[in-house]
Amino acid sequence: MNASGRRLAVPTDMPTAVVLGLGQNGMATCRALGRIGIPVIGIDTDLEQPSALTRYGQKVYCKDFLSGGPGLVDALEDIGRQLPLKGVLFPSGDLNLDVVSEHRDRLGQYFHISLPARDVVRMFLNKKMFYQFAMDRGFPLPQTVFPTGLAHMREAAARLAYPCLIKPFQPNDTWRKTFDTRLFVADSAAALIALYELLSGVHQDLIVQEYMPGADSELWWGVSYLDASGKPLAVWTGRKLRQYPRRFGTATLAESRWDPDLAREATGILQAMGHRGYGVVEFKRDRRDGRLKITEVTGGRTWFPHSLVTRSGINLPLVWYRDALGQPADVPAAYEDGIKWIHEERDIKTVSLYFLPERELNLWSWLMSYRGKRVYAYGAWDDPKPLLSAMRRVAKAGWRRVKRRLSAAQPERARHAGKKPKHMEELLLAADPTVGRSLRRVDFD
Repeated sequence: MNASGRRLAVPTDMPTAVVLGLGQNGMATCRALGRIGIPVIGIDTDLEQPSALTRYGQKVYCKDFLSGGPGLVDALEDIGRQLPLKGVLFPSGDLNLDVVSEHRDRLGQYFHISLPARDVVRMFLNKKMFYQFAMDRGFPLPQTVFPTGLAHMREAAARLAYPCLIKPFQPNDTWRKTFDTRLFVADSAAALIALYELLSGVHQDLIVQEYMPGADSELWWGVSYLDASGKPLAVWTGRKLRQYPRRFGTATLAESRWDPDLAREATGILQAMGHRGYGVVEFKRDRRDGRLKITEVTGGRTWFPHSLVTRSGINLPLVWYRDALGQPADVPAAYEDGIKWIHEERDIKTVSLYFLPERELNLWSWLMSYRGKRVYAYGAWDDPKPLLSAMRRVAKAGWRRVKRRLSAAQPERARHAGKKPKHMEELLLAADPTVGRSLRRVDFD
């Protein structure tokens, strides 16, 4: 019996793909494999989220999935014992990647696991380790500081260019409970020092980076799949066009766009790390010097808009599946440029909150930005339930906002008098007016 209490129906003639996470990118993996007849099992805590309603694959509930508790490994072993052939594991998030990597010996008797060595996975999961590695190797990064205390922060603040980002390497529970933002931006040395003094009381392991000016459309990806010897079996490049939250978020509109120099750079970085399997390097073109500099690396798990790669002509989950089984990858020599990927729910949000109010788009230019061949995060003719559910969620959220605005119009403002600050940024504003002038925030999704 599986974690949901029912027995799985699995074929005996083909290995099953087990997808960890049924969010948008997990659903994209289920579709990429299920559409070509590969049996799929998806595991998650929330089986009612829109993307979990995909018709491709069986679903398994696991209460420990989001926490990474021991129940996740137990659930995977339970699934593995029911499989007549060893399955192939597809992590889709950092937490489940960490669980699989750290328990690979235990899980390896039931699944083919296509991951690099544990220390490489840890480098992907620990920004400080990767940034230090990149600086030691001379890879292009925005200027980065790991403050070790207030004196060090004061010294570094005097030589940095502004604005600067300050954020934790990995937000802990206290950070998430204290803030509704993943990072802060300081426009001056005084603001940065004030932010550090207050934030270091919530999270000790902070990173400070210069912010690279440039539009969201200057964010590029190099995506590679490396075999056991480090040879690239598939390489793809593309770029963001819009993201949510703006400037610091995840893609809402993206496109395939081949850039051979970027492809070589991204693949070389992954090879230098000792990576094997699925990897992504994100860059931003710094407007000040025109150079592409690393903003993020992801490896060992699927990546948010990877259905764009599949729609372009390279089915990366299939490459992963075949490589894990020791089969030829059979990757096409080229893919189609100019394919657009649209996250229906999030792009509505970013356009309505940022682009329309700031008059960078009007209704016509917004619609025209979708011209050309497209693939959608949720929408698919052969799999309609995820989109229908997502649109219901958008409608409900819109109605809640309308009700809040109507409520705020009522003469009830007096009830807020004397209320304690809800979030730490209010304390920051109260503590130092310099911070108040420069502070900007980015909401958690």
